[in-house]
Amino acid sequence: MTPEAIPLGSSDFPDAAARMSVELWRTEAPSPRLAITAHGRNGAARAPHMQKLIDAYRARNYVVLSPDCCASAWNDSAGSEADFLLENHVRDVRRTIEWAIANAATLGWSGSHLALCGHSMGAYAVARLAASEYLGRVAHLLLVSPFTSGARQIEAREKYHPDGIANLKREVPRALDEWPRHDIFKVIDRLALPVAVFAGAKDIVAPPENVREFVERLPSPPLYRLLPEASHCLEGGDYQTDLIEAIDRLDAAALSA
Repeated sequence: MTPEAIPLGSSDFPDAAARMSVELWRTEAPSPRLAITAHGRNGAARAPHMQKLIDAYRARNYVVLSPDCCASAWNDSAGSEADFLLENHVRDVRRTIEWAIANAATLGWSGSHLALCGHSMGAYAVARLAASEYLGRVAHLLLVSPFTSGARQIEAREKYHPDGIANLKREVPRALDEWPRHDIFKVIDRLALPVAVFAGAKDIVAPPENVREFVERLPSPPLYRLLPEASHCLEGGDYQTDLIEAIDRLDAAALSA
């Protein structure tokens, strides 16, 4: 199945009307459940690791919306890699949620069950939105290799990446100024909904110690899987059984809450 590509915005500048697209995966019949799957920095809606997440939700009869967020070298939305700001990434995920809610009927979604799923900085975006504008409206969070804070991200670059800071200054000129303004721990106490977290044991972008800190500071223990063969992008397996099981457990927890 090929998804429908839906354009949002028309501006070629990284503003609130920036040109981006959203990929829509419909269900055969109307569904009460919709998932939004958000890629990370310099990502794409249908990157291989994102397709694994999309496929898991589709296996459970979810309508799925997958944004191609701005400022990526790997999709056709507005902006280049050097334009990336984390605040704009959150904005683009927010735009996707707002569009889904406004167009629920045409999507075949009843609007009653919204799941948010994200990878890396996409995981930060959906977690922050679940803890702020959409507090109490999100059924569950499924987070893969989550970015937790700018400070932790910069520390990981210094620790694990040769010339990591110099490369970051070249690739994303405003990162050292903008990323430290973002910290999920400022709002983590609000994430009392069902949460699943997948992390890679070999990840040096969102290293296991950073993910463990996030897991340990959540208000309730999440479903947590450390994948021995994975680095940052669900490498080493298709993980469909694991992902579908996580979705089932999250949905069961949401129903019983």
